[in-house]
Amino acid sequence: MAVALGGSLLVGCALGPDYHRPAVTAPESWRTTAADSHSLAQIAWWNYYHDPVLTNLITIALTNNLDLRLAVGRLAEAAGSLQGQRSYFLPTVNGNGTYTRSEVGNAPAVNQYSLLGSLAYEVDVWGRLRRLSEAAQAQYLAAASTRNAVQISLIASVASTYFNLRGLDQQLEIARNTAKSRTNILALAKIKYDGQADGHGYGIVSEIDVRQAETQVFTANSTIASLEQAIAIAENSLRYLLGLNPGPIPRGQPLTGQWQPDAIPAGLPSDLLLRRPDIQAAEEKLVAANANIGAARAAFFPTISLTAALGVQSLQLNDLFSLGTSRMWSFSPQIAAPIFNAGRIAAGVAIARAQKDEAVASYQQAIQNAFQEVDNALASVTDLRAKLVADEGYVQAEQRLFELAQLRYTEGIASYSDLLDAQRYLFAAQLQAVQTRASLLVAVAQLYQALGGGWTDQSSSTHSH
Repeated sequence: MAVALGGSLLVGCALGPDYHRPAVTAPESWRTTAADSHSLAQIAWWNYYHDPVLTNLITIALTNNLDLRLAVGRLAEAAGSLQGQRSYFLPTVNGNGTYTRSEVGNAPAVNQYSLLGSLAYEVDVWGRLRRLSEAAQAQYLAAASTRNAVQISLIASVASTYFNLRGLDQQLEIARNTAKSRTNILALAKIKYDGQADGHGYGIVSEIDVRQAETQVFTANSTIASLEQAIAIAENSLRYLLGLNPGPIPRGQPLTGQWQPDAIPAGLPSDLLLRRPDIQAAEEKLVAANANIGAARAAFFPTISLTAALGVQSLQLNDLFSLGTSRMWSFSPQIAAPIFNAGRIAAGVAIARAQKDEAVASYQQAIQNAFQEVDNALASVTDLRAKLVADEGYVQAEQRLFELAQLRYTEGIASYSDLLDAQRYLFAAQLQAVQTRASLLVAVAQLYQALGGGWTDQSSSTHSH
């Protein structure tokens, strides 16, 4: 009877505002690319990164990374909260067995055994339970979207760190080759200084040239040491993302072998509202805050509870279930209405409304941040591609200048200062070009993340608001 009555009342109104997605003004297109419905984000991450070593590292990170494990744990916690909140829609059934031995005056002691089953049910007339369940569901979906956001951030972090590591590897190779070249030049300067070049016993160059050559060797060796330190730190950072202790990292394709798309389709800006999991999480938190307003408002109205009990009682334990056992039952509808609470309920409603306003601002902030990140990443990719072309052209020019200066110095036509300048400029240009290529690959990875690419779990899709 209680369940039937509760079910008939459950279809009543739910207090509080129904959720409506706030209006969002999205740009019609990105500044650096034509409007197109296709997006890089539609590519699964294992098809986006073409280096087998990198994809294996990402797989390890998705299994071991502690930040992702924390996000998964919070998702499981939210699932438990949702299940617990939904349980309030069903009645609570409890069993209670008692034994009592009593004695009055000189009368013989009396034993009494009883077994009682009770049922309690709250009739959700004002929709308080429905609003709380709606909020719990939204919190669960927010946790699922947050897990997805952590996942794509982790993928981008692993890829970016790996690209920077491969850039450091290439810079180290350049530095070692430069140190070897400078050592050869130093040897040549010493030969000319000792006067052994022409066999007449007098020096062709001054000691200044020798000392400058030594300085350049020391500079190259110092750069090598700094790069080796940076490589060790980058390896440890990458292993941290993988959930592993410090140690070496396997290498795959060099920077020049890393894939990047020829064109950069970014998709329509409005697609970010459906694709980016951080925006989805912000919206679900807004849904939860909106539902909490209704739950807070329901506290102004009476709470209707239905309680029923049915049991048996006997003076002998073995007669507890016999036909002669005393049976007892009860049914107790209860209505509890607030009369005076010093404004506590009104304060709760005000808090819920304020929390919704905060959630609206957070949702709008997440959207604006997403638009900014994508536009910044697109600009970075475009500009870095142009910069890489210029840097590599600069390297070719400096390489030719160095070759000419080296030839002229060997033949005694040019001064050592000319060779020194050409050598320094070439070294700096080579390091800069490698850094630009690594930065470009990192920018492409960040663009993929900004577009919402890198997660494939569709179970956390948002409400159809």
